[in-house]
Amino acid sequence: MTKKDRRMAEVLITETDTDHRYRITLTDKGYLLSCPQRGEVGLMMGPSEWLYKTREAAEKGLAFVMLMNAWWSAMTLGYPAGDLPRRCEIAGAEHADVVARLDDQPLVGREVKELRESQDVALSDS
Repeated sequence: MTKKDRRMAEVLITETDTDHRYRITLTDKGYLLSCPQRGEVGLMMGPSEWLYKTREAAEKGLAFVMLMNAWWSAMTLGYPAGDLPRRCEIAGAEHADVVARLDDQPLVGREVKELRESQDVALSDS
């Protein structure tokens, strides 16, 4: 693959909350859901990037991650969680259902980084 064969990434969805910026980007490898933090370290648990094959699964992942971060922020800041636990449970189940139905278990964190690095090496060898 040469650099000119590589498709440009296209940002499809951008959302923000107090501590995070969420983005779904169409890349030549699939749909990249990213969630960089704006605030202190520790507000986001787990990986901050997920690479899906389908947009539907990426959008369900986005909904789930945003709700989980809202719940985490409420807990750490001492605010009432309200219906967030139930909404997270529903969003998690919907995400799991779509991932299973579409056979679209995402690559996460380190796997995404390794894929990027191997692609960069392949491009520099071209």
